[in-house]
Amino acid sequence: MDVKVLKSLSFFDDFTLPDMERASRFLMEKKYDRNSFIFMEGDSGHELFIVVSGTVEINRFEYGKKFVISTLQKGDIFGEMSLFDEGEFRSANAKVVDKAVLASIERRHLQSLLETSPGVTNKLLTILIHRLRKANDRIHDVAFLNVRERIYKQLLRLVEEHGVKLNHMIMINLRLTHQQIADMVGCTREMVSKVLSELQVDHIIGINKKRITVKNKLLLSDKVSGY
Repeated sequence: MDVKVLKSLSFFDDFTLPDMERASRFLMEKKYDRNSFIFMEGDSGHELFIVVSGTVEINRFEYGKKFVISTLQKGDIFGEMSLFDEGEFRSANAKVVDKAVLASIERRHLQSLLETSPGVTNKLLTILIHRLRKANDRIHDVAFLNVRERIYKQLLRLVEEHGVKLNHMIMINLRLTHQQIADMVGCTREMVSKVLSELQVDHIIGINKKRITVKNKLLLSDKVSGY
């Protein structure tokens, strides 16, 4: 894969040029259409993926209900868990939301990189620690926050992960339906619609073509206990 492409991806920001060139020899480009599955829960895992373009949703189903774990865009990685836990199967589904181009690397090639490039190891450890903290944060939300607060908290999380500054406001750079937000929080679409409508009336958020803009992040934060 072309080193120029890798330089445009945030995952490679801290890589030295030799590490990037070494990685480029192992990475393969793969293209996926909208609504296609990259892998499904229970599949064997032997590749790590990096999003080059498009949007990928990581989700799983519990008792017939979908729960969205994360929404990934350019520069994000996924599929790393089964690589480090050899013999285990995929623990979630990876579905393409928008037509996507991905870079993939097989387990054996990744292990070779980890042995020769400390920078790659440090980068992956940083990502894994961040995701563990995020998982702990979500467990806390379910245990201690009511549904409204979980919706507020999810909006703040989306601002941190996908926010783009527009003057004094922040636009969440994802097209989100109310059902998608409900799947992230673990509640009904009707509840999300009600809460978002209230936030619009209070001029805390605005919505245009499924993109949410947070007009007052401080007021939104104040609605979450202990945030």
